[in-house]
Amino acid sequence: MSSETAEPEHGVRIKKGDVEIEVWGSRDFVESTIGRLEEEFFKKSEITETQAVKPPSPAMTFTEYLAEEAKALGREPDTLKGYEKILLIGYYVYTTENRDFTYDDIERLKTEARLSGLENPRQYMGVLIRKGYVSETGVEGGKKVFRMLRRGIQYVESGFRETEA
Repeated sequence: MSSETAEPEHGVRIKKGDVEIEVWGSRDFVESTIGRLEEEFFKKSEITETQAVKPPSPAMTFTEYLAEEAKALGREPDTLKGYEKILLIGYYVYTTENRDFTYDDIERLKTEARLSGLENPRQYMGVLIRKGYVSETGVEGGKKVFRMLRRGIQYVESGFRETEA
């Protein structure tokens, strides 16, 4: 009987958040492989967590919030996609005013922050609804009202990285 067949197979599984690592094989293989994978995956997930968007403080203006998020994301606000800008506006209204948002909110906050590239927010809203980030909840005072969905909130909080729902 050789030592290869006498040695039982070893395995380990580690999970942190959405990242799960499982390795099976000889003890030496498992120990060396899991160490490398753990370092690679968990360092990346920690970086992602520190770069994630944080809810604004109640006293913070949208312009201040946008400047803070630009630093966290490492991107200027005007380089964000149109639908990402609208998501930030919806997220800001949701977290600071605890309500759904309208096209008037988009117009008001885009003007306040001097955001470019939102000339046609209706086009971007269609994308957000199709992606499941936002839903239309009805009409109030003759204006369409939109709600941030959990998936949209997670997308903003993850720094615009797709996450498994």
